Formats: sequence, structure tokens, C-alpha cells
Amino acid sequence: MNFKSEISTESFNRLSLSEQVESALRREITEGRIAPGGRVEVANYQKIWQVSSTPFRDALRALEGQGLVTIEPRKGAFVAQMNVETLQEIFDVRIALECMAVELATAHIPKTRAQSLVETYSKVLKGEATEFDLEKEDRVVHELAREYCGNGRIKKLLMSQMDLFSWAQHTIVAELPHSFSLALPEHLEVARSYLAGDPKLAIEAMRIHLENSRDRLVSLREGQMAKI
Repeated sequence: MNFKSEISTESFNRLSLSEQVESALRREITEGRIAPGGRVEVANYQKIWQVSSTPFRDALRALEGQGLVTIEPRKGAFVAQMNVETLQEIFDVRIALECMAVELATAHIPKTRAQSLVETYSKVLKGEATEFDLEKEDRVVHELAREYCGNGRIKKLLMSQMDLFSWAQHTIVAELPHSFSLALPEHLEVARSYLAGDPKLAIEAMRIHLENSRDRLVSLREGQMAKI
């Protein structure tokens, strides 16, 4: 029996390329190289990445569906605005997921790692750490929660939202350059809760940290809107 299909291998090749473009363009956005509201310079990207119009157009449509891009007829493609509503939605999801993760993870995080983190954060706050990558260490308390929560579905949900979390974080850093320093005392409290092995303390510390991060950027956004 001869087996036939209406779908050709060309469709798979085109899909693969559009997914690669989508992934690359998502990184440009979420890592802050194109600011919220900024134009996506399609022609420049096509030239640099040596990509034709079709896969690029497919990638933009996918990103539009994810809420990262808006496409305006006869004007072009733009990174979505990081407005107050968007921030609230992103942080609502993050608070819910990460609080669940820390509740499950706290009892399983190795005390040696928690102790090391507490000591490191304490030294930085006292000005005793000479070499410290603030951005890298900023992620550790969150990574520990994800790593040790023991729930594969929560891990997958967190990973599926990481691009949006990253987008919000890079927006915070761009507009509040000292945001990592502002968050450091909050991270220390989360690390201390890990060391104590107390899930309730961990939930409260993580919630306070994420709510403060959200409120700092929301206040900035509302202040900018008031000036318009």
C-alpha cells in the first residue's frame, strides 16, 4: 500500500527555521536588547540572521500570540508595552508558582548551600565581598526553589514562564539600575528561611520579595504615566 501525505518536508524545514527565529527574537526581547514599545527592525534582523520574510513573519505572529509583540498594519512590529496590567499579570503568576515551589523545596534544600548563600549575601550587605556577580547571585534563591521542589509539573510551569519573568526583570534593571541591590536584603531573608528549613517562613519571604519587586516597577510605571 502506498502511503501519501499532503504535507511536504519543506513545511517541516520552514517550521524549524521559524521556530529558531522565534527563539532568537524572544531572547532579544526578554533580555532587554529591544525595549518595551521599541520597533523590531525586521530588515536588519533578516540581513544579520540571513533569514527570508516567511519564517520571520511566522516568528512574529507566534510572539504576538504570546503577548511579546504587537503588529501594526503599515507601521511594523513592536515589542509590547510593559504596562501596569502586564506587570501585575506576570507577577501574579510568578508569586503563585514560586510560593508553591518554596513550600515544597525548603525542607530539601541542602543546608550547606543555604548556609553558603546566607554567608555570601551577608558579606555583600556588609561590604565585605570584593568579587560578587550581583545579577548571577540574584537568581540563586529562585533556582534553588525550582531545583528542589520535587514537583515536575511546577518545574515545567516555571520554566514555561521564564521568558516573561526575564522580560519583567530586565525591564526593572533597565529602569531601576539598583534593583539587584534593593532585592539583596529580601534574598537574604529567603536564604535564611531555607537554612531554617521552615516552609512558612520561606513562603512569606518569597512573597514579600516578589511583591516588592512588582511594586517597585509598578510605582515607576505609574509615575511615568502621570507625567504624560
